Amino acid sequence: MKVHSIWLPVLAATISASGQVLLKHAMSQVGPMNFSPAVLLRALSQPYLPIALLIYAIALFLWLEVLSKTPLSIAYPVLAITYVLVPLISRFAFNEELKSGQFVGMFLVLAGVALIGRQ
Repeated sequence: MKVHSIWLPVLAATISASGQVLLKHAMSQVGPMNFSPAVLLRALSQPYLPIALLIYAIALFLWLEVLSKTPLSIAYPVLAITYVLVPLISRFAFNEELKSGQFVGMFLVLAGVALIGRQ
């Protein structure tokens, strides 16, 4: 994959990570999910839930564009960037603590993505 063509999978991953963070925010307002009608209605009433779903839809359409242009063996591993983005965003958005092992893991993920993206 050429360096200039890696931006679309990275963008799709970034948008997907943003949707994941918004889903977490919405569900933190709902509480534990037990699939009862009351909990489902409470979840659906959260304003961040439809926004998160819309963001996921945008990421899906970008991903379809990626799949139309990029070998799956290269494009799919690039989605692993979400394993770096979500914890970092969560650190700032939800004040979640990140351990040193997580940073090492995120570095290894980025190194792997960089190696795959060079192909």
